[in-house]
Amino acid sequence: MKKWTWGGVALTLIIGSAAMGAGFQLYTEGSAETLGQAGAVSGRTNMTSQAWYNPSALAGAKRPALMVGSAFASIHTDFKSAVSPVADDSMSDEWRMIPHLYYVQPLSDKLTGTLSINAPYGLITEWDDGWTAATIATYSDLEAIYITPSIAWQVTEILAVSAGLNVVDAKADLQRTGSRVEGDDIHYGGTFSAHLQPLDDWGFGLRYQSRVKLDITGKANGTFPASAELELPSTVNFGVANTTIKNLTLGLDLVWTEWSTYDELSIVTPAEVVTASKDWDDVISIRLGAEYALGEDWKIRGGYVWDESPIPDSTRAPEMPGTDRQMITMGFGWQFWNSMTLDAAYAYLWADKGDMGTDNTALNPGLAGSFETTTHLLAVSLGYTF
Repeated sequence: MKKWTWGGVALTLIIGSAAMGAGFQLYTEGSAETLGQAGAVSGRTNMTSQAWYNPSALAGAKRPALMVGSAFASIHTDFKSAVSPVADDSMSDEWRMIPHLYYVQPLSDKLTGTLSINAPYGLITEWDDGWTAATIATYSDLEAIYITPSIAWQVTEILAVSAGLNVVDAKADLQRTGSRVEGDDIHYGGTFSAHLQPLDDWGFGLRYQSRVKLDITGKANGTFPASAELELPSTVNFGVANTTIKNLTLGLDLVWTEWSTYDELSIVTPAEVVTASKDWDDVISIRLGAEYALGEDWKIRGGYVWDESPIPDSTRAPEMPGTDRQMITMGFGWQFWNSMTLDAAYAYLWADKGDMGTDNTALNPGLAGSFETTTHLLAVSLGYTF
């Protein structure tokens, strides 16, 4: 394998950050009502943010509904050098804003249109310009906005299905010592879901998101063209919801992500084509959530997530120091003025300690060390049923 040139390294890091759905997805694409339940909502009905998580669960909706809001993320990563304490550093942990919008429009007794606009892939990481690994990464800014219209159909009294289109607008900006690379692309994918309600107190949801192929093109240092191809993986959600206990809704979601599609990365510049082996793994995320109704107007929520990282130890790097992680969530919902809702949620995420990738330390033993990451998430959503 060839050693990375400055242009190849920069674009490689951009693509790597963009790709990390399991490694860097912070569950901020959903509403506050969803985050408060740790995303364990695929088997539920009557949630406006199902426009993203399971549009089929909204089939047969009686009234239009709109929800807008934002999540806010603060990611803190410490690097502890194995060579010298002088090389220790911390990533900037400023609060970042990730907005969302969901809309539900009944079309007939059995057909419902939905629209989801959110950012399931996106991250900003920022290290000091002069830190130990500044030649690898100092600043990474990635956003992938999904615009997803869907149609849901109530096939029978217990079965609903839906199909939709993902329009993905991806932008990336990465900086490291002596270089900056920017790139973008717009591409498309599909989504399909189903909801089964065999009993009043049991619901089952299934959602499939297709791969999305991105042809990232841009400039290195504003001068040299650079490009790369990447397929964001397909995902499958399976969820169960239960309401047997009065006023209590319990949810369990299993999320499989096809990261084995990311087996290698090729970077094209005028000077050369550089190919690197990635060998990422398919991963599973387990989400548990609960919601308890305190009368007609108030709800309290809580949840837990265990999330497996797809990243081999050999490729772990400062812009994506992902490891297996866990998250606890809590939140509330308030209905007022009959048709308005206010939801808020907080989540705390922590990751296992992970060493700098051996691919990096083989090139520069001075980079040896470990990462530790914690994340705070806040979300607020305002909803209105027309």
